[in-house]
Amino acid sequence: MDVRNRQLPLQRGVTVAIGALGCTVLLAGGTAGARPVAGAPVARVAAAGGGTVLPQIPDGPVAEGKCTKESARTIPQTPWAQKALGLSEVRPLSQGGGVTVGVVDTGLDAGVAALKGRASGGGGKDCAGHGTFVAGIVAGAAQDGVGFAGVAPRARVLGETVSGVDAGALAGGIEDAVAGGAKVVLVAASATESDARLQTAVDKAAAKDVLVIAGATAGDKGAQAYPGGLSGVLSVAAVGVDGKPYPGRTGGQSTGASLPRVDLTAPGDRVVSVGPGGGHFTGGGDSVAAAFVAGTAALVRAHDPGLSAAQVADRLRATAARGPGAVPDARFGYGLVDPPGAVGAVSAAASGTGARTRTESAPALDGTYRVPEQPPATSPAVAWAVVGVAALVSLLVGGAALVIPRGRARGWRPGRLG
Repeated sequence: MDVRNRQLPLQRGVTVAIGALGCTVLLAGGTAGARPVAGAPVARVAAAGGGTVLPQIPDGPVAEGKCTKESARTIPQTPWAQKALGLSEVRPLSQGGGVTVGVVDTGLDAGVAALKGRASGGGGKDCAGHGTFVAGIVAGAAQDGVGFAGVAPRARVLGETVSGVDAGALAGGIEDAVAGGAKVVLVAASATESDARLQTAVDKAAAKDVLVIAGATAGDKGAQAYPGGLSGVLSVAAVGVDGKPYPGRTGGQSTGASLPRVDLTAPGDRVVSVGPGGGHFTGGGDSVAAAFVAGTAALVRAHDPGLSAAQVADRLRATAARGPGAVPDARFGYGLVDPPGAVGAVSAAASGTGARTRTESAPALDGTYRVPEQPPATSPAVAWAVVGVAALVSLLVGGAALVIPRGRARGWRPGRLG
């Protein structure tokens, strides 16, 4: 008998064993294309690849005369945050056309290529670059040769520059954005204290059917930020590539103070966007995360213009990718914002009138529409237990593939010793 023919059953058995083990490891690591859940790793993709080092955008205003240096560097890869949020899936449904998003921050460079023709206000300049950076996350257009694009690439952005980060200045920025026709207002600057005028500005925005979105925390100690801490504001916290609070947000746990209020989470670590000069920068924090939610709100408002600002906020919370525990969670709120889920949610009232429907759906928080159930999360312990069992089965299969052919060849007679 040809030796190669005698080895074939063994090779085939080993191949089956390796295949079984590989499939099980994939199961433990998560199904390809599965939606992330709150607190779980949302991606394992570097912010920039190919050895390209991007400059860091400042967190906020810079000292006079210290403007952020322009960058011409770009990366061709699609940034991890875009993949984690499934933005390519939502493009056929909505791109935010017809919706204006106000950006209350350091200014806005309306001349950068990714925003040109859809940006206004902000004095036409942005010394720090942070306002342009978050505006790019909201509405940056795709460009040839680069992977970055904003959440709502056909939305318009209206910059409102605030010279300080006190509550009064932020209130004025919100009021000006609402007066300028914004239907969503992203407050990317924040104050550590609030006052009556800021709450009044938020209330007036709600009365004008405008959704206000802001970061949950300010500073590196995770203190409550404003207007993110006010009623009527959708408050957003950042998560890192590992799905954990970024940067290690603990709020006032060490001092006994309460955690900041969080409605949703979004990527806020090693995020790529445009900045001064039109090139790419990286940035992070809760204000950056809030920009992803503001862009998603623009997608929903463009797709379903009949929804009120309050209904849009409810939809974003109800469709968020959440963990297995009760919501809202102290650190993750209702979960990670889910653009495809938010835009694709179907009105419960319309589901019986020929409109497209979804199976296995559950009522939204206010019962006005239906959304798909989130897949149950699998704990790492259970997943690796499955891997262990699969490994044992794989070894048994491989052993059988070796022993059975030899036994048949000997007519199942016992072998000789010596």
